[in-house]
Amino acid sequence: MIGRTLFLIGSSLLVATSAGAHSVTVIGGNADAIDCYRAADSEQRRPEAIAKCNQALQAADVDERDRMATLVNRGIIRFRLEDFEGAMVDFDAALALEPGQPDAMINRGITMLAGGAEIDDAMTYLNRGIERNPQRPWVGYYGRGVAHELAGRDTMAYREYRRAQELRPGWAPAEQALTRFSVRGG
Repeated sequence: MIGRTLFLIGSSLLVATSAGAHSVTVIGGNADAIDCYRAADSEQRRPEAIAKCNQALQAADVDERDRMATLVNRGIIRFRLEDFEGAMVDFDAALALEPGQPDAMINRGITMLAGGAEIDDAMTYLNRGIERNPQRPWVGYYGRGVAHELAGRDTMAYREYRRAQELRPGWAPAEQALTRFSVRGG
């Protein structure tokens, strides 16, 4: 139920991430890993992109860091396709390669919310990810805003969405979330 509610709040977190939100940059030169990154970083839901990610993960020329990034990116693609279980497997595998990896933690927390996990459990991952300097911290703040909103903590949700907006001015998901709030003078 929470997963369905999550998709109804403004826009899905997945659509939120489509504005270049929480993919992890691939550093090496493996073409499939780069294609997987681009698919995760795009606004499209592309099931065929999973095959590119799979090929990259099987390639001998992908180092451990790019393997971790590819797992996160494949998890994002799976999330977009509403395969929350598959996304969790990928984020956990990325965390096994690089414990404490901030973007994997944030994505795991967001996926937990979408999959109906307890809000406080998901918030633990979101908080840890933000603390560890992710590539795109605004996604973590947005995720925390969603968690607070789902929990009925509107003031805290508003603050998190504002922080996401400050970190990424003009980012549509944060802008859209803020339209649900009205601020009264003191």
